[in-house]
Amino acid sequence: MVKRVQQSFECDSPPCIHVVVDERKKVFKIFLEDYEVIAPIPLEKVVAACESVRRLREMMSKEGFREAEGDDVDRLARRYLRAEPYEEEVES
Repeated sequence: MVKRVQQSFECDSPPCIHVVVDERKKVFKIFLEDYEVIAPIPLEKVVAACESVRRLREMMSKEGFREAEGDDVDRLARRYLRAEPYEEEVES
């Protein structure tokens, strides 16, 4: 059962994941918000990602895995996603 709570969808520290529910119409959608982009994500993809994260958490303690930080994040993005890291423009 889902607890009925008034939820704020402000994203103070992107990225944010929002689960938006319309109880009257009995529909929901999961969104990923990253600065100016708000993208809907299919439930099946979220479930698959959660399963992968669950397995990785087990491997963290058993096999020494850790979450990438710093330059490792950029390297993973380039190598596996063929993506260049996003760099914010600094205004002076």
